[in-house]
Amino acid sequence: MKQFEDKFMEVQASMISLASEYVRAQAEKIFIYAIADSLYSFNVFYKVNGHVVHKHEVNEYLPEGLKIDTTLQTSLLREGVKDVKNMVKVCGEYHREHPTEMWLVYDAETNSLKSKYSYEGRYDKDEELLPRKEFEKWFEEVKESQE
Repeated sequence: MKQFEDKFMEVQASMISLASEYVRAQAEKIFIYAIADSLYSFNVFYKVNGHVVHKHEVNEYLPEGLKIDTTLQTSLLREGVKDVKNMVKVCGEYHREHPTEMWLVYDAETNSLKSKYSYEGRYDKDEELLPRKEFEKWFEEVKESQE
């Protein structure tokens, strides 16, 4: 019988798989920011050929024959939110508190995952806090540090 940790990891693996499929597994690293607070949100950016880029910029760093269909961004985000909701469901099934924020960094070259979670409900307490701004803040931090 699967344990909580197994199911929780399956949800994270689904998020990584989804983000990887979008770029046809051509990213060196995948950065996912997910929220399950007073709202649900999922967003992703990538490190492609040494460049940290938003999902709509990946084609600028891919060889001509390997370009991706960036019109799939909406589907990517919608399916990502489904994974976030599934994560909340899994936590509920096991009577566990679910993370309100997740920062996932998948390194495709080493097949390793770093994750950071917050259980503090920031979005329901601060109307000025916007997922897009927090996502951009993390994007800029990673871009500056060239993780």
